[in-house]
Amino acid sequence: MDENRIKKRLFRATAGSIAAVVMILAVGTVLMIWLFTSLDQTSRSQMKTEAEEYRSRILRQLDQDFQLLDTLAAFMGVQGSMEEESFAQALHQANEENRFISLAYFSQDGQGILSSLGEEHAKDVGLEDLNEETRSLIKRSFTGERGVSHMFDSRIFDGKVFVYSVPVYEKGKITGVLAASDHMNILARILEEETVLNGGGYLHLLGTEGDFLIRSDNAVVEESTRSIFDGPYIREEEKEAIRKAMAAQKPAASSFRYKGREYLFNLEPVGINGWYVFCVDTKEGANDAVYRVTNLVAAATAGILGVVVVFLSLGYYVVRKNNQELLDLAYYDPLTGALNYPAFLKGLEEKKKQSGAYYIAAVNIHQFKFVNELFGKEQGDRLLCFVQKSLENCLKEGEFFCRETGDLFYLCLNEDTREEVRRRLETVMEKVSSASVQEGHNYRILLYCGAVEGGGDSAMTHVLFALAKAKEIQRNSVWFYDEELHRTEELENYIETHMHQALQDGEFKLFLQPKMDLEKGGIGGAEALVRWQTADGRFLNPGQFIPLFERNGFCTQLDMYMVESVCRQIREWLDQGICPVPVSVNQSRLLFYETDYITKLCSLAEKYNIPPAMITLEILEGLAVNHLEKLNDKILILQEKGFKISMDDFGSGYSSLNTLCNLKINELKLDRGFLMQASQDQNSRSAMILEHIVQLSKSFQVTTVAEGVETEANHQLIRSLGCDYGQGYYYSRPISAEEFNQLYMKQRKKTARP
Repeated sequence: MDENRIKKRLFRATAGSIAAVVMILAVGTVLMIWLFTSLDQTSRSQMKTEAEEYRSRILRQLDQDFQLLDTLAAFMGVQGSMEEESFAQALHQANEENRFISLAYFSQDGQGILSSLGEEHAKDVGLEDLNEETRSLIKRSFTGERGVSHMFDSRIFDGKVFVYSVPVYEKGKITGVLAASDHMNILARILEEETVLNGGGYLHLLGTEGDFLIRSDNAVVEESTRSIFDGPYIREEEKEAIRKAMAAQKPAASSFRYKGREYLFNLEPVGINGWYVFCVDTKEGANDAVYRVTNLVAAATAGILGVVVVFLSLGYYVVRKNNQELLDLAYYDPLTGALNYPAFLKGLEEKKKQSGAYYIAAVNIHQFKFVNELFGKEQGDRLLCFVQKSLENCLKEGEFFCRETGDLFYLCLNEDTREEVRRRLETVMEKVSSASVQEGHNYRILLYCGAVEGGGDSAMTHVLFALAKAKEIQRNSVWFYDEELHRTEELENYIETHMHQALQDGEFKLFLQPKMDLEKGGIGGAEALVRWQTADGRFLNPGQFIPLFERNGFCTQLDMYMVESVCRQIREWLDQGICPVPVSVNQSRLLFYETDYITKLCSLAEKYNIPPAMITLEILEGLAVNHLEKLNDKILILQEKGFKISMDDFGSGYSSLNTLCNLKINELKLDRGFLMQASQDQNSRSAMILEHIVQLSKSFQVTTVAEGVETEANHQLIRSLGCDYGQGYYYSRPISAEEFNQLYMKQRKKTARP
């Protein structure tokens, strides 16, 4: 009995021990998995953040170069009329004063001037003398684009180069292209900084096919490979997925083993030419010490269970402490030591829970990018640190601030009046400006600030509105967010959130403005105009929503809606036995070049069974710039279908007789500016030009419509010049379709069957 009792106790002790061991092992295993997963996620997150930061630095570098080139292009545009040798000397001097290895200007005829550092400038350089990459880039700039070429081997300088290209404007018209080339070393320096992943990781720049454009000298893989797909970086089963991600310009991440060690990599699209930042680091990365401790704990777990518990606890403590340190790093700016933006937002959330008034302010340095260019990045960093110190010294207890990015700082000030906030901010701005003068250089540092009373959910958005307003006025200025900005913001938000429902509910109303036949008298046509009547009965002016629709692309849907409204109105006239008049409808650039545009128009005409000749499609003359042949092809197809084409606002921007002579339009609408100038003096050049345009149009069998007719004198002038139609407030303002029918269409009843 005693033996059995001892056996039972031994069994229970053994079972308890085994259960304890199993439980400890299970808990240890789960804990180890959690530790490694957390560390892995932390490393990957840090890599992605680092890659995004260096992508931003590359984009900022390119943006700075573009701004410099745009400035030179503006100067070239102003100096466009200079004698050729003087122009070439000016170009050469501009190149000598900047860091580009070559600078070239090409005029519309394809001939250019090339200035290379250390060499005499070359004239009569033709586009055909350039390589295909540069030639293609410059041709795109002649269409108004600015861009960056892919990297290629220079025929003049050692190594790979790339080219910037921007259009040169003179009086609003493209007269040439300014191009500059630079070594890829400027980007390589960004990628090879010692701070990359705390000095333990490596960054490369890739093309969209995975080929190395810039390869770090400290690359993990020792073998020289053309592409990441040729080396050990990507497993065979992952290559297709990585290729698809890169083709779609999406981020990608994975891992690989090399010489017995595991590495992580992250692919971050730059957003230019399909380039990628390729970031490589060990799996341990910045957490290398934590990994070693964790491995030691895992080894001890396989040995002594008691020691396992101790080391697991130690490992957990170290990981927790390390994660806390990483969290602290995540909330502080590494350059200035100030809080960063996420920490500032977190502080604001706590601030909202407290009582008391406070203001949020945003501070920017005026033309900070030029500080870096004129005095160097090191001096720019010193300035940022000085601003940080100045802001820190102005804070009261319970206040805080951050540096978000670049030269943008945010402050939270415990004040309840604008006057006190303004006084404190002006004190800081004056301190920074005074210090910059005292340092001995004549470049005065100026700031501008925006401020808003805190507490609202949109405060951070509102303070940026105020900062943007401050940029428009004098420097060292403070602008407070006001109701006018608020109303503008609310209106734009209302428009964008209600435009689709408004279209569905028929809130966009058809208004018509008559076009008067100057020879026969009476109405000869009408222009369809849109008015937005909201659900509560108020009208929105087209100037309030049309520019926004053109920016967000909604104008394509609205234009087709207006075409259908016009078709429906013409169908009503026919059904009522009324002889219809042709109606013109404005068509946006985006809509005119949609692939199914003509099909949609024809479908609407067929749906309402109306002659397409009753519809005149109004386009702006800007459509013809650099696209004359393609535009004519589409116009001819539309005319074959029966539609008529009118060029609106001729004379307002890009006007040229070449456009008028070569564009196959049916109608020309003269901008009201022509008429205003001609009305002031009928013997002026404007009147003579207007008369010749009318006569030239007649010779091409193109009817003319004079817009902006407001007086009897305007009316008599356009009749004397031979215009076919007049349109303006002298005859009628735009009126609703119902009023238009009452005033102009009832008397046009016809007896013939519709």
